[in-house]
Amino acid sequence: MAQVKYGGGIIQASGSIAGNTFARNRFGNYIRARTKPVNPRSFRQTGARIVVMYLAEQWRESPMDDAKRLAWETYAKGVNWLNKLGETVKLTGYNMFIRSNAALLAAGGTLVINGPPDIGLPPGDTAFAVTFNATTQKISVTFTPTFDWCKETGAYLTVEMGMPQNPTRTYFGGPWRIAAGIPGVDAGDLTSPQLIDPPYTLTPGQKVWCRGRIIRKDARCSTPFTADPVLVTGALYKLNVADTLSPTMEGDYIAAGTLAAKTYYERSDGLYFIWWNDDDESWYITPTLGATNELGHFTKAGDPVTGEYVAVLPATGTPTVTDIS
Repeated sequence: MAQVKYGGGIIQASGSIAGNTFARNRFGNYIRARTKPVNPRSFRQTGARIVVMYLAEQWRESPMDDAKRLAWETYAKGVNWLNKLGETVKLTGYNMFIRSNAALLAAGGTLVINGPPDIGLPPGDTAFAVTFNATTQKISVTFTPTFDWCKETGAYLTVEMGMPQNPTRTYFGGPWRIAAGIPGVDAGDLTSPQLIDPPYTLTPGQKVWCRGRIIRKDARCSTPFTADPVLVTGALYKLNVADTLSPTMEGDYIAAGTLAAKTYYERSDGLYFIWWNDDDESWYITPTLGATNELGHFTKAGDPVTGEYVAVLPATGTPTVTDIS
């Protein structure tokens, strides 16, 4: 739906009408042909839609009732919002219920049915900053540990990361992928910075943007605040698997993310993985990340990741994993 602002003639427009899309960039207003985006139906996209459908049902069903819906309407009327034209508008109680709880569930919280008793959004954190390390595949998140959410179990600081970009890039507007929700603690002993896992593989020299949102335990959710973009530091950890193996899992593996709080590694062609299994405290080399029941793989008990692995039939060979970073 397009939004148009009238004056002595149209002075601002945003959105789509028929086959035209009205937009604005740093050079001014422009009109382009409307295009229908591809629907990839990705796992994350599908999951987000399911959450919205679930919340829409919760708005209509018990334990939600008219009194609780009125509380959300009252809260929504007390919060100013900016539309695409920069004008102040009000969301409905239904809109605010969906917005607040979708963010809370994404952070790892639980559904809040009662409307917030306090009117207004939580403030942003001007101390919010991030650093990225390719060696550890970790994000270090700095924030103000004296904020109220830090001393509140059920509250969160959500951290969203953009896809890493070339270092020459100067602007990033999304899309964003949630990295983690840092939970508050009633005891008030939350410290800054905190280390979290990135949703993308970190490569040295790439530039990354992150943004945060504070969510209180009553589901009040701040507007996003963005950290200054920074370059990824460190060296990308690389392993080599050597020997004549069946299946042919030998080759170079590069750090690709974290699993069970440890870095996992992916072969350069994406066919095999080296990863840690918490259940038996062992390292595995398998075709599928996280799968211990596949026929024909290799395993090694305990840390470190380097060393000699044992074949699990029908696999054959004795692979040796070495650090070649």
